[in-house]
Amino acid sequence: MPPSPRVLELRFPSMGVARRQSHERMYSAVSYPTPYCVNVRLEDSLTNRLRGGSFTAISAGARTDPVYRDRAITFSDNAITASRQGSHSDTTLSADVSDVRRPALFQLSEAGETGSDVVAVIPHKDSHFLGFTDNETWVLSGNPHTGGLRRVSDRVGIVGEDAWCVNHDTVYFLSSHGLYSVGADGSGLTPLSEDKVPEDLTGVTDAACTLTYNHADRGVYIHLATGVDWFYDTAREGFWPFDTTSTDSHLLIGPVRLGGPDSYGMIQQIHGIMAAGSDSVEWRIVPGDTAEEACDNGKAAITAAMAGTDYDQYVSSSGAWDSGRSPIAWPRARSMWACIWIAATGDWAFEAVHLTMAPFGRWRG
Repeated sequence: MPPSPRVLELRFPSMGVARRQSHERMYSAVSYPTPYCVNVRLEDSLTNRLRGGSFTAISAGARTDPVYRDRAITFSDNAITASRQGSHSDTTLSADVSDVRRPALFQLSEAGETGSDVVAVIPHKDSHFLGFTDNETWVLSGNPHTGGLRRVSDRVGIVGEDAWCVNHDTVYFLSSHGLYSVGADGSGLTPLSEDKVPEDLTGVTDAACTLTYNHADRGVYIHLATGVDWFYDTAREGFWPFDTTSTDSHLLIGPVRLGGPDSYGMIQQIHGIMAAGSDSVEWRIVPGDTAEEACDNGKAAITAAMAGTDYDQYVSSSGAWDSGRSPIAWPRARSMWACIWIAATGDWAFEAVHLTMAPFGRWRG
């Protein structure tokens, strides 16, 4: 008697993109990652529920000139200049130590040392002042003349002048080692991306990078001059790629093992349920002989679609789902592994996808 078909419910990959995780998924788990996506995240754009769906990213925000304790802050090479307090155009230095409002000139270094070139400065609430080189983090507390300057890290710096943003008393910044958070007082320096998307947010040398914190979205937008932009969900610690030049959205669910360890499987049925009010979405099955190949094929297909080039070579079956419960489709797609690719040009939110699968022949590779 042939084995009975099995039905698998696929939930939305709520962890975002996390490439260092195993490709094999436990779909009964509460959360798991996606191999790749663009313009989707866990909080959907229809009702802001945590069920997954499309979203529209914001553009990079404008940065104002830094001011600390009513002093304009400028920097050049390794020197930081704080203007006269209350007179932002006055940077004339004075030897009169009784003049506590006089301009100040300092560098990010220990006494007797020469500091490295300054890359970014971040004043915060007239209490603390973070300064960065490309591989160091420093904090100044209090008055530039009398406050204490200390080094927070001699390994972690910042990639660009605007590669930071602030949420209350927490600063987020992009280092060449990845995305970090640190308290405005220099406490709690924490890496945020090294276990998730290291190949995309490690080794960045983008001096034009801009970070923007959006309170409505509860997250950090990482705008890069080249490559993929990223949204970091600070509440759920997920990374979601986005593209502000396109309204298209793409999501890979999987990879799914269709058969056994040494046998093919067939997707006999696929049934999609989209949220009420969703625009139509397209579903496509992207096969592969291994889990990694299915993931790589899925990302290549999405990249081709975003570029407006052909992706048919990666797809074995396709169809469309409308709002609500769509009719069951019978793709009869045969492979060892597969990803389900969901794509749309409008707004949509996820409810469920069900696959009915059965073994279909031994692997003879």
